[in-house]
Amino acid sequence: MSEKTGEELLELGKWLGRREAFSLVAGRCSAADAKCLRELRESKAYKELGLTWEECCKQKLGICRSAADQIIRSLEEFGPDYFTIAQVTGIAAGEYRKIAGSVANHVLLHDGEEIPIAVENAPRLAAAVEALRSEADHAPAPRADPADEEARSFAKAERALRTALAEIDKLRVMPLDTGGRMRLQSVIGETAGKLKLVQMQVNL
Repeated sequence: MSEKTGEELLELGKWLGRREAFSLVAGRCSAADAKCLRELRESKAYKELGLTWEECCKQKLGICRSAADQIIRSLEEFGPDYFTIAQVTGIAAGEYRKIAGSVANHVLLHDGEEIPIAVENAPRLAAAVEALRSEADHAPAPRADPADEEARSFAKAERALRTALAEIDKLRVMPLDTGGRMRLQSVIGETAGKLKLVQMQVNL
């Protein structure tokens, strides 16, 4: 293990000593905690203790690795404002994603009002978040683009045909008995007939 300066060890101790600040629920984690967690993972300072990232999360931070990674992902996707809103409303990342478009420049926009994202505005933030969530849940689903739907259908059909042809080709080289060969011929004949019928209908 490499030698570290007293300052480095102190900084590492600060990171590891914050285990009470972290929680399986990101709503109880501040933006500062999330940044600290991300810095710890990226710096790999935990290796100085002979630990893996997973072991560090469990033994030193008191959370599982997946929870720590989720907190970091939320920080990178939503920014620090998410953690303040989550602390005062308990909103989860999946639900926050629905209203993220109403957050800009450290304010929550709702009904023409700009609410600064700060703990002291907890009641207003909670009411606005609840209203935005309700609006998002009742908003009509966006119409599917016909071109996108067509492309997905073509891709799905192509994958299915390739899979079917690959399976038939595997059967073709197998040492089938008489019954097996007759069954394979029947499958090929039936499939070819259906494809020919489809082709005729397309050409009409």
